[in-house]
Amino acid sequence: MMTLTLSIFAYILLTFGISQIPEKIWDQMLLFIDDSLTNVRNKKNRLPLLGGIYCGQDLILELSECESRISIGIKILSRILPKYKFYTELLEQLFEAHRLLGIGIKKFIPEIRLALIRDLQFEKKIFDEILSGFLQFMVIAVTTWSFVILSKSLVQIRLTGTTVFIMLFLQISGAVLFFYLMAFLKNKVFFPFSKAIEELYLFISLMEVGLSVNEVLQRSGILQGSLATHKSFANLSVRLKKLISRMKETGLSPKDEAQEIIREIWHLQEVTFGKFARTLQILKFSILACFYLPAYFLFLYSIFKFFMEQ
Repeated sequence: MMTLTLSIFAYILLTFGISQIPEKIWDQMLLFIDDSLTNVRNKKNRLPLLGGIYCGQDLILELSECESRISIGIKILSRILPKYKFYTELLEQLFEAHRLLGIGIKKFIPEIRLALIRDLQFEKKIFDEILSGFLQFMVIAVTTWSFVILSKSLVQIRLTGTTVFIMLFLQISGAVLFFYLMAFLKNKVFFPFSKAIEELYLFISLMEVGLSVNEVLQRSGILQGSLATHKSFANLSVRLKKLISRMKETGLSPKDEAQEIIREIWHLQEVTFGKFARTLQILKFSILACFYLPAYFLFLYSIFKFFMEQ
């Protein structure tokens, strides 16, 4: 009974104390919470791996807003677009041409949005593969240290500071090495695809806004870039050069054929992703075998040594 009375009294006292807090302090607390949430939202775009995906999602939202402004006749697009790969630069060039020259770009936006959505879906697939690797590492690490704690509590096994340090060093080093090797492989494998798609979209967009052929070729860099030099695009490069020659001779728009080349590059990228996923599997197995299992075996060695000394 006494406990219940004290609890009720404490509750009443707490409620009275909260009610006496000045309104200014509440305003400062709310402002602090709002600033904290804003900082979290701003920093999420800087996160490794996920940051780029967040920027792409923000760009899609901003693109919808820009499209609505264009629909009602607003040419000056003062909004700052989130930075995501080449899409931001491409959109800024189109918006600038729309603002200065009055060129209609409304038909380009749905195409760029679809490409952006497809790109984000691809990035999420890569992220899922990478996340699965880190989850495997975490499961092995948690299992190892759970076994360490359980063994110490049951049989009082003593681990030297050197043994603990080496185990932690191996596990942390394995995760860090996996991240950097994965980032290196991702950039090496897929950067040419991204550049080729960028060159083609610039080529199509600049042709449609009415620039001269020579200026389009120079600004898009399509004859010197990834599409023309990467060995995976040899056949597509030949098709593109024939397309440009036809365009110079006849003046026909290359848009449909160029978009077909873009679709083929997306298909090649999907095929390459299968090889990349298999490479990641090998990399994950190698990290487990060279870093995480040795840490576990080092603990087993300490157990055997402990029992041999008894």
